[in-house]
Amino acid sequence: MLNDDQISRLFSAKIIIFGVGGVGSALAHFLVRAGIQHLDIVDFDTIDISNLNRQLVAYRDNIGRLKVDALKEQLLNINPNLEISIYPTKLSQDTLASFHLDKYDIIVDCIDDVSAKKSLIKSASESNIYILSAMGAGNRYIGIPEFKIANIQKTEYDPLAKIIRKFCKDEGINRLEVCYTRQKAMKINCKNIASVVYYPINMASVMCARIINKIID
Repeated sequence: MLNDDQISRLFSAKIIIFGVGGVGSALAHFLVRAGIQHLDIVDFDTIDISNLNRQLVAYRDNIGRLKVDALKEQLLNINPNLEISIYPTKLSQDTLASFHLDKYDIIVDCIDDVSAKKSLIKSASESNIYILSAMGAGNRYIGIPEFKIANIQKTEYDPLAKIIRKFCKDEGINRLEVCYTRQKAMKINCKNIASVVYYPINMASVMCARIINKIID
């Protein structure tokens, strides 16, 4: 299906994912199964029982473990030759410089923290490195998920995208590809964002398709 040049590009691409929760852990699985050989993952969090309903990294027997540790084991069980580095680090303006983003071909933002998200987007833009950023997948369960890839300025209905649109405009960032849905988030009387498995999984699938096609094209 792929020619030799496309396979070579796929095998040589270097990708880093920031945030391996509902979207990020699924995306990591998809990318490795699609043939990515160099993948780094960043997340400071541990697996909680509340993650079981949607995060592919989460199982009852690994509750309490660092997500990056557990996910690395899973990915190496898919491809033992995978080159992977893990960073159990909380991304912030202070820790960003330690990642040396210029060594990656693609940066993937699956971060929930808005401040960290902004810092990563700005750094990628300043370094002229392609970044694909995940917008909101939570507080949605009605209907069939419909995610698409678009420039941030073309997004609508997504509260997180609204924040990032303004940030990009203020920072003079004219191009940022994001994955988002026009399906409106529900207002839920809860301080935490609710999530059901098929929304983040679908977002991860669309993001994987965009990344793989960008590499081989």
